[in-house]
Amino acid sequence: MASSGKYRGRVLRPISYEDGSSGPLVAPVGSYDIAEVGEHLQFFAEEGAPFTMPKKHALQHHKVGNLEIEDWQS
Repeated sequence: MASSGKYRGRVLRPISYEDGSSGPLVAPVGSYDIAEVGEHLQFFAEEGAPFTMPKKHALQHHKVGNLEIEDWQS
């Protein structure tokens, strides 16, 4: 079981989002380690730079099936 605030997840379809520091971004399909950072989730992949997405936005995509998060407690 994942420790509190740390999860494994998978983006099943590209997710458009904004991180507050630039224009529109897209989270690519793939597997990630995910950490809660305040009101955001930070996604880490083996390849590529980590990215941050608002937690509320990620939860919406989790509910519609674009994002799977193991042990997510919503």
